[in-house]
Amino acid sequence: MNDANREWNEHYANQSKMTNFQTGAQRFSVQKNTDQMLQNLISGNVERFNDQLNCLQFPPESTILDIGAGPGTLAVPLTAAGCRVTAVEPAPPMHEAMAEYKKIKGVSADIPIIAKVWEDVNFDEVGQFDYVVSSFAMSVPDLKEALLKMNAVARKEVHIFWFLIDPPWGRINEALWTKLHSEEYYGRPTADLIWSALYQTGIYANLEVLPLCDSHFYETFEEVLEEYADRLAAKEDWQIEIVEDYLKRTFKETPGKGFGLPEDGLYVHIWWKK
Repeated sequence: MNDANREWNEHYANQSKMTNFQTGAQRFSVQKNTDQMLQNLISGNVERFNDQLNCLQFPPESTILDIGAGPGTLAVPLTAAGCRVTAVEPAPPMHEAMAEYKKIKGVSADIPIIAKVWEDVNFDEVGQFDYVVSSFAMSVPDLKEALLKMNAVARKEVHIFWFLIDPPWGRINEALWTKLHSEEYYGRPTADLIWSALYQTGIYANLEVLPLCDSHFYETFEEVLEEYADRLAAKEDWQIEIVEDYLKRTFKETPGKGFGLPEDGLYVHIWWKK
């Protein structure tokens, strides 16, 4: 068996050298990206979160550390269910979005925020929680270090959600990146490496495969083009033409909803007891 941690870390290092590479924290420090994520959540387009909540049936008063909490996709409903949630979320616009989502959901309880990326959080400052949750927040430079820290922080269980295959929007990057930038594309390392890295450290985790129901709709094609030109760092006219041609063949218009991608992604729920 290959060294899963080394494979993940090398992939991340190569990814970070790509043109205009952005971490998740950097991407969601841009207000418009956070606004779009919150709007998708409010409008009910983040369909997967019901499946995730079904996986996270924690008793009321449980203490939970939600790593990469975003606008409170899981933190807010878990708080509403009586849990005491602390969020690890580095992007300031996401803090504002979480406050807004709390208001919308009628949640008044405090959700303390540690404004750092997980790799910069020290065990001594965070302490221990009954449960640790990481939902699509595993973009870390050292996989083993991140996993062992989660294991150390949890008293009872750790729950990780991550991509099993690249999602539809990621496959657009893979199809076009080399044409646009004449360099190799490195997408997200996949969940098999997480499970293997756990196994290689002596943690024998459970794994469940789930459908990635996460609809992203845009009112106009112009919005689609703007979004993906930004994602693909396409700035020259010839680059934008390539992106536009591909998107016209990929996105489908649904009456009453707008332009969206086919939903054929898969992700996994990896979890283990202490």
